[in-house]
Amino acid sequence: MKTLLVNPQLKKYQQPSLPPLGLLSIAAVLEKEGQKVDLLDLNVEPKALKNYKEKPDLVGITATTPLVKEAWNLTKYFRKKRIPVILGGPHPSALPEESLKYADIVIRNEGELTMKKLCENWDKKEKVIGISYKKNGKIIHNPPRPLIKNLDELPFPAYHLLPDISLYSTPQPVVTQKKRCLTLVTSRGCPYQCNYCFKGVFGPVWRPHSAEYIVRLWKYLVSDFGVEEIGVQDDNFNFDYDRARRIVDGLIKEKINIPWTTAQGIRADKVDLPLLSKMKKSGFFRTGFGIEAGSQEMIYKIGKGLKLEKAEKAIKICKKLGIESIGYFIIGNAYDNTKTMEETINLAIKLDPDIAHFTIAVPLPSTPLYKLIEKEGKFLIKDWNLYGYTRGLCYFEVGELKKELVETMYRRAYRRFYLRPKVVKRILTKKSTWLRIPEVARASVHYLGGRNG
Repeated sequence: MKTLLVNPQLKKYQQPSLPPLGLLSIAAVLEKEGQKVDLLDLNVEPKALKNYKEKPDLVGITATTPLVKEAWNLTKYFRKKRIPVILGGPHPSALPEESLKYADIVIRNEGELTMKKLCENWDKKEKVIGISYKKNGKIIHNPPRPLIKNLDELPFPAYHLLPDISLYSTPQPVVTQKKRCLTLVTSRGCPYQCNYCFKGVFGPVWRPHSAEYIVRLWKYLVSDFGVEEIGVQDDNFNFDYDRARRIVDGLIKEKINIPWTTAQGIRADKVDLPLLSKMKKSGFFRTGFGIEAGSQEMIYKIGKGLKLEKAEKAIKICKKLGIESIGYFIIGNAYDNTKTMEETINLAIKLDPDIAHFTIAVPLPSTPLYKLIEKEGKFLIKDWNLYGYTRGLCYFEVGELKKELVETMYRRAYRRFYLRPKVVKRILTKKSTWLRIPEVARASVHYLGGRNG
């Protein structure tokens, strides 16, 4: 059987072009079984589909919420050619019935083993757990597939199927000169209860690769692909402090001293000076911290479970070591008001990370936030294309939290943080700013523009 895997193009707003790790992992499992797999990453090669002349036996398409409408368009394209289409990823997992209007099958949650079993039992779908499909016009949801317990059983992602890796950017492209960069994940799952986070694919149980597996993968990317920078895309790289330390010790021992980041974020309450010092020694130069709100009361309300003094301490350690820090903050969560949003802005200024990233709360399908708005609020935007953390759009109103207030506070956050003289000086004295003037200019207009605030 020949399978084509497709990553849709994100057309509405420019984003970092990161490798589609989920598809690469599925491809690796299928190749291990002796199957032929092609991959089209339309996000970096938009014309690749037009130039694709093969006729696969089936097509698998991944979709996050802002990509799902493009995924549906691709589904129509392939079904006109009488090729069966499988949809998977976060959005189809959250709302399988919606995607079954277009696709033959939806894979819910982790895709590797389900895709493998589906290829083996295409005519016996009732035997494949973890899928949803239609039979005689009725939607059938087979039982969920248990999460993979031992991630080390998975082969390395099939990075060799990617086009030229120089097409991929770093996780924070506004502030870093483009290099040969690839990303990886060292763990899956998250036990925390943040109300804005969708955990339907990898679940609520944290499951790690071993430190030894990750060091081998790191070494492979450097030796076989000439990678110059690695972005760790985990939600919880340092959930197990000792494992994080063993990974870093392995990198130092193997002398794999290339720049790497955890721009997706690490837990501020699970780092200290010894760990960050070792990370710095191994090439680590930037990390994000999901802080999200400006008061301990709001932190607890949104389910974050973080002590703010831990975040303050972590950023101070980063400054001491010369590690660039990113603070992630949310404006307009369902429990916000003028006072709490001002507290969030004030905390960002007090902590003073190198980069502050403010986002308006996004109610992704099936999250606690989404369900709360369904019950008590009003959605303002229903076009999935417009959903995303960098849009600067207000997606809902609830109680006294209104669109005009949220958008005003969002612009105010960026202006108050970035228009301080010391921050302007910090940005202008960075070499990377001048190397990437167009990107920095676009970001400045997007985040600092507007009339209010």
